[in-house]
Amino acid sequence: MHHAHMTSILQCPVCRKPLLPTASGYQCAAMHSFDAARQGYVNLVLAHKKHSKEPGDDPEMIQSRRRFLDLGYYCRVSDGINQAIAAVLSGLVSPSGCSVLDAGCGEGFYLQRLKQALAQGRAAQLPIDYYGVDVSRFAVRQATQRDRTMAWFVASINDLPFLDDSLDIVLNVFSPANVAQFARVLKESGTLVFVGPGPRHLNGLREIIYPVTREHEEPSITEKAKEHFALATVSRITYPLELSGNQVIMDLLGMTPYFWNIDQETKARVAALDRLQLDVDVEIRVFNKKNRG
Repeated sequence: MHHAHMTSILQCPVCRKPLLPTASGYQCAAMHSFDAARQGYVNLVLAHKKHSKEPGDDPEMIQSRRRFLDLGYYCRVSDGINQAIAAVLSGLVSPSGCSVLDAGCGEGFYLQRLKQALAQGRAAQLPIDYYGVDVSRFAVRQATQRDRTMAWFVASINDLPFLDDSLDIVLNVFSPANVAQFARVLKESGTLVFVGPGPRHLNGLREIIYPVTREHEEPSITEKAKEHFALATVSRITYPLELSGNQVIMDLLGMTPYFWNIDQETKARVAALDRLQLDVDVEIRVFNKKNRG
């Protein structure tokens, strides 16, 4: 495989030894081997560890997510993430190179745009290795189509296939988080960029779903992170969004947890909409790993 130099940070999901590149994929010293799929990604989810036949998002959800994101409605969120990470990179002590993991990368929208942004900014001279991990095989297959030069893996966020202290930046966007895992795989100087809903996120859609809407609580990660991380910065991105056409409204609904939590009657209410005005409200939290002094 062409990214030989970057693979020594991978960890075998079976025995935790380093995974090294082979002609067809990866193998560790104990001879556990993982072949790349025809599309270019590598599946590191062990069959007996799966909780269901196909964990993660199904093809329909991935398609709706890809359709919605490709229309550009969240580009400003993506731009904010890119600025936050560019700021982290500008403060890196050893600018010899850098590794970035999108943990819960979905179909790759945010990681692809990050790479494009950093290729044009001041970080352009910095060699950066990009990794995307998601438990959904369908998501990762889509991501591979976006950019085959990045290393995409099917793996669980609760068992990341990276060696301890191996990554510079972990990005986590609207996705399940495992703070202990993020702390494990990040270098001592590493940074976690956590992106979640702000207080008014998707107000407008939420009013249709819930008769009484409360503001979103602060995400639970801020409490959980304290053991391993120190909060460095919080930035907030808010803007109104107007959606027209039922497909795009249903696509947005399909990207939210509400999709699973509402009954058919409520779903039908959203399905009947042809226009929707709502708020995007996103908070980007940058955490620095605490030295285990």
